Formats: sequence, C-alpha cells, structure tokens
Amino acid sequence: MQQCLIYNNRSLNFFRAICGFLALAAFLAQNIWLVLITGLLFFFGAFSMKFNFLYQLYNLVSNKLKQKSAPIQKDSGELRFVYSFTATLFLISFFLLYLGKFVSFAWGLDLLVSFLTLLASFANFCLASLMYVFFKKIFNKQKNGES
Repeated sequence: MQQCLIYNNRSLNFFRAICGFLALAAFLAQNIWLVLITGLLFFFGAFSMKFNFLYQLYNLVSNKLKQKSAPIQKDSGELRFVYSFTATLFLISFFLLYLGKFVSFAWGLDLLVSFLTLLASFANFCLASLMYVFFKKIFNKQKNGES
C-alpha cells in the first residue's frame, strides 16, 4: 500500500489557478510558448513537489505571513499521475502547435485542459484524480484475481 502524504490545499489550488490562467492566456493570445511553460510547470511538479516552484512559493509566503493552511492527505502516486497526465496533454498541444499540425485540435485541447485545471482549482474537482482512483481500482481488482 502506498503511503499518503500531507499537502497544503491552498498551495495546490494556487498552482492550479496560475497554470489554468496561464493556459487560458495562451489560448487567448495564441501564444504557443505559454503552453510550453504551463506544460513544463506540470512536468517538473510530477517529479517532486520540491520542483513545483509555484507551490513552494505560496508555501513560503503563507508561512511568512503565518497563515493557517488546509492540509489534505493524498496517495503519493496521485499527484504524480495528475501532474504527468496534465503535462502530457499540454506538451502534446504544444508540439502539435509547433509543428503546425491539427492546430484547431491543439488549441481546443489547451482550452479544455485549462478549464479542467481551473475547475480543480476553484471547485476542488479534479478529473485526473478521478481517473487515477478508477485505474487504481481496476488494477487492484486484476491483481487480486477478481473479474
């Protein structure tokens, strides 16, 4: 069984909101480099929360201001899956835009992931987390020999 880790919910929501608005700004300005930056932010966060610069910045500022944080417990693989999945979608969007292939699809993907990231930020409803739980249940059933 994987260990659960404690995260600062406000810091997670701050990171999601900044990335969501960054991706939305990329769509509105039709700037592919903002899509790349957003994808890289999620990519670095997939390796460790220490590489999630926006999360760490918010934690640092809130600790200096002595704000109470809302801690949440998460499976250690959940955030890694969510960040990897989101980074993959943003980077696919970037590469399609960079290559000039399926440009409308790529901007639509960027806009969709932007809205889902903002939804996760403001409503605490993360579709990628639900996918993680769903896949985990499926693989645990298969591992236990159930059909």
